[in-house]
Amino acid sequence: MPTQVVTLAIVQSRRTSDLRDNLARMTRHLEGLGAADVVLLAENWLADHLVSWQEYLDSVTALSNLLPPQTLLVGGAQYVRAPEVVSRGAFLRAGTVVARYEKLFPSQAVGERGVFTPGVEVPVVEHGGVRLAAVVCVDLFYPEVVRRLALAGALLVLNPASIPYSRVSLWQALGRVRAAENTIFVAMACNTGTHYPDGRAVSGGSFVAYPDGRPVYPLGPEEGIFRVSLDLGLIAQVRERWPYLEDVRTVRTKELLCSADTR
Repeated sequence: MPTQVVTLAIVQSRRTSDLRDNLARMTRHLEGLGAADVVLLAENWLADHLVSWQEYLDSVTALSNLLPPQTLLVGGAQYVRAPEVVSRGAFLRAGTVVARYEKLFPSQAVGERGVFTPGVEVPVVEHGGVRLAAVVCVDLFYPEVVRRLALAGALLVLNPASIPYSRVSLWQALGRVRAAENTIFVAMACNTGTHYPDGRAVSGGSFVAYPDGRPVYPLGPEEGIFRVSLDLGLIAQVRERWPYLEDVRTVRTKELLCSADTR
């Protein structure tokens, strides 16, 4: 189990309807970032509309090149045509794509189903000896997704999202549960200063949830970069008391689940 401290930078940026304005704004944020291990951007920070996969890649590659070569950029998912329509993001380091990830379950609530293709790629990547992963927006609602990533060794699960402020408290509670039940860190990045097509305000509320079940570290509506130090040693301490992941790996647990399925 890694014992290092990971410096996570969550970016809450204001999004307009102009892609170039949004990219310029994010560029200004990251130009002044300094040292960080991981940088997390929100879902659809680049545009409120569909863009090409190449447009997205060009944008996040330019941002990655602004960062120190040892910094991992989690570029935030974006609605893209690739050629299928999907919500997809990329992990980048030193201007190079390390891996990409996708939204597995398009949202029924905001009309993504019937338009978007369900994603298939949710990899666990390694950065600086730490395994981490990203789940997009509503995929956080599926405990099986995060559990699979935790069983694969992910210690930090990142959630690029764009949700209305009226749902922020629900998202924070959900992140806290996912973190505690898997004894991992969960972090969400949300846009701010914008709105949904139906008029609901999107006003930040990004957060970090801890493996020991403590209340989340919440961010307000302000635009900017927020740094959080994550002590990965806490995971080992918590797992001595809460062996949830080890329990679900055991034969006994599998037998109980199979038995419940046949009743």
